[in-house]
Amino acid sequence: MATALCAVTFAANAFATIQPKRVGPVSQYGALQAGKNAAGEGRIYGSVDGVTDGKEVQVRGMSLTWSQYWPYGSSFYGSTFIDTLVGSWNVELVRSAMGVVPPWGHGGYMTRPEYFESQMDSVVQSAIENDVYVLIDWHSEGGYYNCIHKGVKPAYEFNDNKTCFTAKDAADFFGRMAERYGKYPHVIFEIYNEPVSESWNDLKSYADTVIAAIRPHSKNLVVVGTPMWSSMAGDAVKAPLADENVAYTYHFYANLHKTESHLKSSNDAMAAGLSVFVTEWGGIDEIFTKESYKAELEKFLAWTAEKKISCAKWDVEKPFLEDNDVDNYIKANILPAKTTYEKKLNWETEITDKLPNLVTYGKSSEISGKWSSTSDIDDYGDEQGDKGNSTFTDNSTETTVKMDNMKLDTVGTGFDYAPYIRAEYTFDASVDLTKCKMVSYKYKGANHQFTLYYDWNASVDYFGEGVWDYPFVEMPYAPEWETVNIDLGWMVSNSWQAGIPTTPVFDAATAFRFVVTNDMFDTSLWIEDLKCVEEVSGYTPVVIPGPQSITPVVAKSSYGVLVRGKNISVTGISKNTRYALGNMLGQIIASGTANGQLNMVAPRAGRYVLRIGNMNRVINVK
Repeated sequence: MATALCAVTFAANAFATIQPKRVGPVSQYGALQAGKNAAGEGRIYGSVDGVTDGKEVQVRGMSLTWSQYWPYGSSFYGSTFIDTLVGSWNVELVRSAMGVVPPWGHGGYMTRPEYFESQMDSVVQSAIENDVYVLIDWHSEGGYYNCIHKGVKPAYEFNDNKTCFTAKDAADFFGRMAERYGKYPHVIFEIYNEPVSESWNDLKSYADTVIAAIRPHSKNLVVVGTPMWSSMAGDAVKAPLADENVAYTYHFYANLHKTESHLKSSNDAMAAGLSVFVTEWGGIDEIFTKESYKAELEKFLAWTAEKKISCAKWDVEKPFLEDNDVDNYIKANILPAKTTYEKKLNWETEITDKLPNLVTYGKSSEISGKWSSTSDIDDYGDEQGDKGNSTFTDNSTETTVKMDNMKLDTVGTGFDYAPYIRAEYTFDASVDLTKCKMVSYKYKGANHQFTLYYDWNASVDYFGEGVWDYPFVEMPYAPEWETVNIDLGWMVSNSWQAGIPTTPVFDAATAFRFVVTNDMFDTSLWIEDLKCVEEVSGYTPVVIPGPQSITPVVAKSSYGVLVRGKNISVTGISKNTRYALGNMLGQIIASGTANGQLNMVAPRAGRYVLRIGNMNRVINVK
């Protein structure tokens, strides 16, 4: 699950912890390993046949997109979607692109490690069950540079230019991943997606540190990022890593690169005996509008076939391949055909020990309360007052929420996230969430946000202002039923209300909400079996500030607000005080400086945020 650690039942000691659902490429080829052919050129082989001429292994697959990117990224970090990716797309390789320090999205690994590590767990475990290879990808574009060259302007600009990670950060993560999954032949460690301005000397030092954390637990293939957006594998020729099982990364985009010149560095690396792995490539969309891009792409694909180079296409942003030019080209030219693999490696019986840090769940209890479901109409609309109206068919039973035929109608709103559909579970007064190590539920269908909700009136009494920005986690599309286990400590709000804690406050919570918003990838969402998991082993829950560290306050202000219809009157404002009136989407409607009294007219009925100086107040215009 994108936001849940998978429940794994430990098998007997004679078998691996994770059991296969099918026979796939891993059982045929074994663990991938770097090696040289008879001509001394670097290639990739499988452990079943070893480093033998003619037995080079090329596997093809897809990269998931940045894990923190909602909804087109995190919506696909789910167990049953990986089943679909293997079963319908025939992939032999899945790349799990965990966002480390990107400056957008709902946090990243460096700010929410437990949450994003759980996403990685879900993909890796499902890939192993499907017997395909999985790249554990430390996905950053240039972020290491900022930590080792502080204050130095980089030669090239890059995405992660405002934050950084250290070699120790990556080593700590990969040490845990290697201990957890390093005995499985499926796993490949991609220790840095795209360096940009770092030199090879920078990256060699980084790789030495990270690989040293992996090797006590695993001999599996390590793929090492190279300079200039992982395009310069040849830079490593004069000073290669002193490790027997490493490959060097190459990334290619047909709409950006000229094949002959761009391939040169990788060809130089292979000629010198270094193995190359294409962990990311793309540029298909543009080949239908510019013939030269298609020519570059087809030369690149011919090169990967000739050299037997494994590759992962960028990226998965939707659940199914459709009937259009791009997807039809992918089906015909990129993905493997449906294949029956031969069972040559019995990895599931050769791994005889239980893996550490996989979660088991003990006692659970019902969370007493009541289900409801609804669709919301956007409060604001456009200048003419037209509003989006989302609808669904309620087929719920006594035990299962079934919201079918969902339609998100955003016409006239100007905001595709404004109207939404939701299921809500309102707690009974006796519910104590503090005893829950995790919360579990089963669901099938649309990607959604699992939210801890605070009732408006109750939150005014508790916090001194009504809460409208709730803690949540993002849940992926699930084509089949999934049981998920969620640490409520993973939940954070968007930080839009400065006076409200961003983490859950259980004393103030009144319900869980399951909110379908933005683009959804299924027209149904079914939910059942919501429970409080009271006992967990193999996982330490995130510590949430308890009631003792949060003091309920009542907002006190020196100004008064009177609302009559759409007219808003404010009194008691100190001289030269800044003010702003905004809607709940963060749009500023009016702002300026006031003395004593202020009169404004709201454009229409709805809920607004009035800011006077440093104080916020939510007001309702009827």
